[in-house]
Amino acid sequence: MMKKFFYSIVAVLFLSVVMINSVNAQSSEGDSVISVDGYGTVTAIPDKAEISISILSEAREAKAAQQENAVIANKVHSALKALGISSGDMKTRNYSFNPVYSNEKNKPDRIVGYSASSTLVVTVNDIAVLGKVIDHSLSAGANKISGISFNVKKPESYRQEALKNALRDARFKAEVIAQELGVQIKGIKVVTENVGRISSRDTVMLAKSMGNMMDASTPVAVGELEISATVHIDFVI
Repeated sequence: MMKKFFYSIVAVLFLSVVMINSVNAQSSEGDSVISVDGYGTVTAIPDKAEISISILSEAREAKAAQQENAVIANKVHSALKALGISSGDMKTRNYSFNPVYSNEKNKPDRIVGYSASSTLVVTVNDIAVLGKVIDHSLSAGANKISGISFNVKKPESYRQEALKNALRDARFKAEVIAQELGVQIKGIKVVTENVGRISSRDTVMLAKSMGNMMDASTPVAVGELEISATVHIDFVI
């Protein structure tokens, strides 16, 4: 008899716990919320850059075109090392070798030579020498600077600050809404975040060639970078 009574008490307690948890779950799912999006940005002065330096060589013979391209690439490499650029910050990219065809009217195309093209992507960790990198590369025989992208060496601190600004923005919006509705914020139900990429406010693209070189070091306008972040928060009221 006592055993039966004991098991009955245990069953009642178990059902009570299940019912309480069920009520709590329903209450949580039915919370009233204020949903807001927060936006935050910070600006930074770039302290590093990546530049693409291209070399195009043409010759009647295939070997001559290839050799000329290799010789110029080595000269550019040496010129940049003299400026303090390490070998690890120089990478060859997009090497191509193609025949050059004649383009004569009413005549079949024929091979009249060969072209070799290579691009050296250089990371410049000292913005002050960026103009010299351009000039020395062209002086060494490179014939195109296709573009420059700017960045910062330690982006994480800027991303964190942008995220903090986004959180402050979201909180401010929620408090304004709550005040106008006459309710109070009791907590936070859901938070999602997205730290955006670093973007340049002023994109710098150069297409300088040997034809317009000047003796003075090429001036480069660095501009500013913008780091953004967004958050979505459901505040419980």
